[in-house]
Formats: sequence, C-alpha cells, structure tokens
Amino acid sequence: MDRISDSPRNVGPSAVEREFDSSAEGTGKVPRALWLFAGVVACLGSFYFGVYHGGFRSDVFDENEFNPGLLSQLDQTDKSKATTTQVVSLAEEGKKVYSNCVACHQGGGLGVPNQFPPLAGASWVTGSEKRLVAILLKGLVGAVEVNGVSYNGVMPAWEKQLSDRKIAAVATYVRSAWGNGAGEISEEKVRALRKSLAERSASWTQTELMEIAEGQTIEVGDSGTGAGVNSSLGGAAPAISASAVDLESGKALYGAICAACHQPSGLGLPPVFPPLSGSEYILGNSDRIVAIILKGVQGPLSVGGVVFNGVMPAQEGVLSDRKISEIVSYVRKSFGNASLPLVTSEEVSKVRSALSVRSVPWTEAELAKFPSQGLPDLKP
Repeated sequence: MDRISDSPRNVGPSAVEREFDSSAEGTGKVPRALWLFAGVVACLGSFYFGVYHGGFRSDVFDENEFNPGLLSQLDQTDKSKATTTQVVSLAEEGKKVYSNCVACHQGGGLGVPNQFPPLAGASWVTGSEKRLVAILLKGLVGAVEVNGVSYNGVMPAWEKQLSDRKIAAVATYVRSAWGNGAGEISEEKVRALRKSLAERSASWTQTELMEIAEGQTIEVGDSGTGAGVNSSLGGAAPAISASAVDLESGKALYGAICAACHQPSGLGLPPVFPPLSGSEYILGNSDRIVAIILKGVQGPLSVGGVVFNGVMPAQEGVLSDRKISEIVSYVRKSFGNASLPLVTSEEVSKVRSALSVRSVPWTEAELAKFPSQGLPDLKP
C-alpha cells in the first residue's frame, strides 16, 4: 500500500480554473456575458448620477431641478419658449401695414409739402383716438391744417381694404413712431367705432373732425354718435344746401380723380379726353353732367366741334352724392366757366335714383336727347 504523501495532490485544473487561466486551452478572454453585464451597469450608473448628481454637493439638492419626470417636459417647455419669442407687438405689425401709407406720408412720417401732411409730431395723430381712427376708416378731403401749415391732398378711406386689426395696428404704429409718444389703440376700439359710423359714406372735412375733442378716446361700447361727436359724424353725411357746397373739397377731389385725364387746367388731352373749360356739357344741363359722372361715357364725343374718343368710367360706385356735388360745382365755377348755380347733393341724389336701373355708359346720341333742364325720357 502506497504511503499517503503530505504534499498536496497534483490535481489538474478544474473547469472554472481553466476558464480563467489564460494559458488554458480556449480564447483566453473574459466571457462576453460578463462584459455585457458590466456595460449595462455602467450605463445605468451614468444615467443615475447624471440626473441625481445635485451638483455633487452634499448640502444642496433640488428634487424639482433633478427630477427625471421633467425630462419628458423639455420639448413642451422649448416649444412654449419658442412661441413666446415669436409674439409680435401691435406696433410692429402696424409698421408692415404702414407700407400702404409711405407713398404719401413717407417713410419718416414727414409727408409731402402742400399735399400730404406729416404724421410726426401731428396732433391729428397723437391726440384724439376717435379722430385718427375715423380718418382711417372714412378718409379726408379738402384743406387740412397741420402744425400751422395747410395741406390739400386726399386721404382715401381704408374701411373696405383693412380689417379692424390692421387699422388698430397702423394707428398704434404711427402714434408711437418718429418721436410720437401716444398710446396703443386696440382692435376692439376700432371695431366699436366702425360699427357706430357704418351708415356714413362720405369722407370727413376738417370742420367736421374739429368737433371731436382733442383727447377724445373710443369707448368699446360706442354706438351712434358717441360723446362729443355731432350727428353728422355718427351716421350718413347730411345733404348739403347750395350755400354750403365745399368748393375747396371739390377742388381736392378733382385733383385726385379727374385731373389725370382732364388736366389741372381743365383743358383735357386731345384727341382722347375732352376739355371741361367752356364745354357745353359743363355749361349746359347740370343733370346731364351728373348723369355722365354716375354712368360714364363710351364712344366718340364731340366737344367744341372737336371729336374725342376716350372712355369716361362710371363713378356711381365710387363717389357719394356729396362728392359728385362738390366736383360738379367746382368744375362749373372754374377754368373760365360762367358763374353757374352750384349743384347740391339733393340734386345728385334725384338723378342717381332716376337712373338706378341703368347699367351701361352713355353714348353721344343719348346725351344729345337731354333737354336744357332735367332728364330726358329714356324709355325705349
């Protein structure tokens, strides 16, 4: 029997030892599963410390600042911030709308001498809210004095072209630009005044606008005339008696609407546009010239023995009875024409009503049927 040795038995390496023995047969590498496990632990640990590091300070920790629940809200917060930074003020929006006004009032708000008044430093802009918005809605004709200087251009009405928002925006812009320091005019105020002036079709004159107090604001509940404004500003323009026809307004309207064809001198442009100076159509039956302005003329027309072959566009959808009254009266008093009676808005209204069913321009043959006064029998 062999003697048992005190020395360790020389036993071969176990399976585990062979697994970790780099000299053992095999790949000589740590198992892949263990590497994978170590990688997952490292990632989770990094995430945990990234969220809960608390600035690595033991004395400060804000659970709201380092709350993983907030991570899902980051996109929402960013979108909210982006929306906030994109908000445009009413004045900034009005600066874009003002592009419609630059041709007359200029980019610096200084206007054009003798024609279009400045907006910079003008009390018409910085004073009454109601006055400024009323002008933007309905327009302004005739002479107007700004800072002691008279201007005689025409301010068109913008109520059909611009929304309440855009009128509020451009009014706010001009009241705050070029050193003006007046406040904002809201969309609600414009809407209220538009409603109260809905029945008015005529442009303002300076005399009418001066009836509005300098500091007059617009009440959102405004209806009808409103405080400090007479009935002529609250509704349709009243009829004008012969003694009250505004020839200065007629002159301004003529310059804006008629002068391009008939010329400032009233001499016309042969052989297209006939003269108004000494014309039998001006000196004759006043109803006839009103009828021409309302419905227009097409085809050859003999004036003073000279044939003209232009086109006179109908103005019935553009000009009110009052404006036609002022233009006709001005032309019949100007360019060397005889001192003829003025034409009132009541007379224009009667002609308009009598011709309401007519939809085509006049011809020379039809105009020749007009008697010395009144309208002819135009029934077929």
